[in-house]
Amino acid sequence: MKNTIKILSFLTICCFVVGLANQAAAEWPDKPITAVIQYKAGGGTDTMTRAYSAEMEAPLKTTINAVNRPGALGALAMDFVWQKPSDGYWWLGGSNFGKQLRVMGHTKLSPWKDWQYFKAGNSIQGFAVKADSPFKTLGDFIEAAKKNPGKYKISNSGVGGLWAEGISIMASVAGIEVKQVPYKGGAPAALACLQGEVDVAGSGLHETIEFIRAGKMRNLAIFAKDPITLKNGTVLQPVGKYVPALEASAPFGGYYTLAVKRDTPAPIMKKIAAAFKAACNSEKFEGMLAKKFFLKDVLVGEAADKAAARAEAVTAWLLWDLKVEGAKVNPADVGIPRPEDFDKWWPPEGYKPTM
Repeated sequence: MKNTIKILSFLTICCFVVGLANQAAAEWPDKPITAVIQYKAGGGTDTMTRAYSAEMEAPLKTTINAVNRPGALGALAMDFVWQKPSDGYWWLGGSNFGKQLRVMGHTKLSPWKDWQYFKAGNSIQGFAVKADSPFKTLGDFIEAAKKNPGKYKISNSGVGGLWAEGISIMASVAGIEVKQVPYKGGAPAALACLQGEVDVAGSGLHETIEFIRAGKMRNLAIFAKDPITLKNGTVLQPVGKYVPALEASAPFGGYYTLAVKRDTPAPIMKKIAAAFKAACNSEKFEGMLAKKFFLKDVLVGEAADKAAARAEAVTAWLLWDLKVEGAKVNPADVGIPRPEDFDKWWPPEGYKPTM
């Protein structure tokens, strides 16, 4: 009899707790949300996070405060959000699914196991110089770099970061040696070139396009398969025009994302997903994409999980195999499959979609 009473009491408590959780999820959100951005203001991650957050306020009927917390390739912001409750009120405004962070030793968190990502779109890497630079095209720069190994400096968004990865690919395929100079984001990397601190800006096209339009910078090439023609007639040439072998790696750029802790209650997760898709399909958001040369690519749920895992596999092994500075964790030791083995590996053992 006593055991029966204990069991009933336990079940009553469980039902009470579940009821409270369901009630909290039904009322969510009843206070402002904070989106913590992984990089400095002005860059692609900042621009995208603020854009989709602003468009999500109406469907969620709340305020979303976007704040910047740069450092360690976004790991500082990731760790900050990870320490917060899994209640849907703390978001990670990020890029690239944190795909380089485990191999760089900045985190032990898995992009598909510990986080639920929502992907908004992509960007294109560009190589640009000051308007008075002697380099007119990427071909000019490569020719000079071959004659002067290690002389020229290219800015990136951080050691082991996305733009550093693209520069490494370009330099490796082109057969040149350059000096990469890290900054805390793509926007500071572009400004560094404009201020004469480096010879070339290796950041995103969206981070240099306004300087190019204003005549303050010149685009050497874009990491894309096809050229882009601006309204003034200026043609941005693809990297393959100067190094045909680079076309195999194009297009190359960033993935812009929102992430929440994976153990966030399912009803809240679904509300976030619905608002996110509505935001990304809004007229204002799509207008921003066109102006900045971003490409819309909306993924949620299992599709986003798979994209995050694949991105990490490609980048982690690239950084490890190229012996990129800072790559100190063997991807095999943390269970990251090689890209050629990915399709056989996915879905990994124990994987469960959140929606």
